[in-house]
Amino acid sequence: MKNWTTQLIAVAVGAALTTCAFQAPLEAQGRGRGRGKADAARSSLPGRVIPQKYEEPAFARGYTAGKERGLADAKKGDRYDPVASREYRDGDLGYAASYGSRDAYKSNYRAGFRQGYEEGYRAR
Repeated sequence: MKNWTTQLIAVAVGAALTTCAFQAPLEAQGRGRGRGKADAARSSLPGRVIPQKYEEPAFARGYTAGKERGLADAKKGDRYDPVASREYRDGDLGYAASYGSRDAYKSNYRAGFRQGYEEGYRAR
């Protein structure tokens, strides 16, 4: 009798945990295609989302600066050339020691700048 009661309790607990896992929204489980507030903040163009790994200051600043420069260059009729920009060459706009290595910051800034520049230039 004691063994049977223990098994019944184990089955009930297992069923309850399984039910909770299936009822949780996919976003809460780290899966799914839902767009929450964090995803909306990463959107650059309708339907386009910047990958979450790029939500760090260097990439974000580079992306914003690059997009503005790309839009401006396209508007003026300049050729496509993201590396000609002083902001790209310097690559340390907004750097703070708390971000870690200056070289790593520059690399991430430039990656963001290139992506933003392309989107800005092509959007025109």
